[in-house]
Amino acid sequence: MNDETADERVMRRYGQEIRRLRNESELTLEGLARRAGSSRTQLSDVERGVARPSARLRHSLDDAIGHGRLNRLWEDLTGDGQEAWRYEVAELVLAATVIYDYEVLVFPAHMQTEAYSRALIRYGAPWMSTQEVEEEVQARKTRGEHVANGSGPKIWLVIDETIMARRYGGAATMREQLSYVVDLAEGERVTLQMVRASEPCHPGNSGPFNIITSPKAPDALFAENAREGQLSTNPEHLRRYRMLFAALQGVAAGPAETLTAMRNEIKRLDDE
Repeated sequence: MNDETADERVMRRYGQEIRRLRNESELTLEGLARRAGSSRTQLSDVERGVARPSARLRHSLDDAIGHGRLNRLWEDLTGDGQEAWRYEVAELVLAATVIYDYEVLVFPAHMQTEAYSRALIRYGAPWMSTQEVEEEVQARKTRGEHVANGSGPKIWLVIDETIMARRYGGAATMREQLSYVVDLAEGERVTLQMVRASEPCHPGNSGPFNIITSPKAPDALFAENAREGQLSTNPEHLRRYRMLFAALQGVAAGPAETLTAMRNEIKRLDDE
């Protein structure tokens, strides 16, 4: 198993524990699949470590046979869970119907140009090899194309004004990124608002977050800080962050004013 990636080791070990607990409970694959709202094929792939279980399936399996053990194992295997959460959030975004997104430092991954993504990953994760950087860039590009070219999800995005002033990758890269976001907004793929840096009642000081609504899974909240994140379907967490998003929209500039500010920043970049 020396050639396994870290992600493959996580899935293999997690699958082994599901099989052990299923056998301990004297359940067939079909029986456990029914309890977990899954299929025999999907569950078999998870047990064999060849498919990554969604957050919904993990919770269902833990309820059915884990009694807390499977959730704890997943947390142990994934460390602070950040890498696993990234996979899950990306998966949820692709299946979402509505996303409410607040960003402080960068534009969301599913709205990034290739050059902008590369600059963020290359300089934000200096431990990654060139190949790993390119793999992540291409994965973001694929997800972004799905969002840009599809009919969904509907995105409400509130950004902090300081995002526009940053120069990730240089002036040309940032100009391309801002132009891309303007195009998405003009094409009604995203409703964009901006909280001014001078806003004295800025409610977004707890960090970026998004609320993801999907027809086939519970609403999910992803909130992050400087080094980790939290993925939650807890109704109370969702209620609080929906209130926070509403507060952000309340103090933010409207879509028209935000687009004007972004176009003005593009003009400034033309002169740099």
